[in-house]
Amino acid sequence: MLAAILVSALARPVRYIAPRAVAVRLLSAGSLRPAPPSPPTEPAPPPAAPKPKIEKPPVEEAPKPSKNALLLPPKKETRKKPTPPPVSRPGRASEPAVSLPSSGEEAGGTPGPAGAGGTAGIGNLKLDQADFKYPVYIERLVQLISMNWFKPAQTVQTSPVVHFQIERDGTITDPRIVTSSGLPFVDRAALRAVYASSPLPPLPAEYGGPHLGIQVVFE
Repeated sequence: MLAAILVSALARPVRYIAPRAVAVRLLSAGSLRPAPPSPPTEPAPPPAAPKPKIEKPPVEEAPKPSKNALLLPPKKETRKKPTPPPVSRPGRASEPAVSLPSSGEEAGGTPGPAGAGGTAGIGNLKLDQADFKYPVYIERLVQLISMNWFKPAQTVQTSPVVHFQIERDGTITDPRIVTSSGLPFVDRAALRAVYASSPLPPLPAEYGGPHLGIQVVFE
């Protein structure tokens, strides 16, 4: 084995490489400073999407009429018929106004106690003060009480009579049954109509009395 190694070493010539000198500079450890960190780079913005192009549709030419097509006659202008003037129809004949009798007379026209005729379920109004001569006020009073008078349904004809007073401001005081109808629920309905009508319009300023007493028949 040694002979083989020697023969192989001698068979190949040995080349010697000349040594190279390298200059080295030594620095102290404190003089070495780390390089400043580089600022972080911002990512580049994504590229803007291209705007879509709006393509105009091709203009289609109207088809040319064929030679065999028939021509239609021109349309005639239609004129609107004039609207006839409105025809006035005869209106419903107005009912004659019912005048109330003056004080000192009753609905029948015969002289008697001061009062006035009634309407719509109220009649034979009698006033305690004979000097009260204001039929317009009495007419308004009858209308208001008639609106609140709901007579219960019964087979017997009854007519309760109620007396009450009207103060200067129109307040109704002291309502009471003078003549009963014989049916308590009918009497209560008459009193309820009087209570529901309060307050009435104030008494006329020309009237000098402190109040007005009145008696009403609920028919």
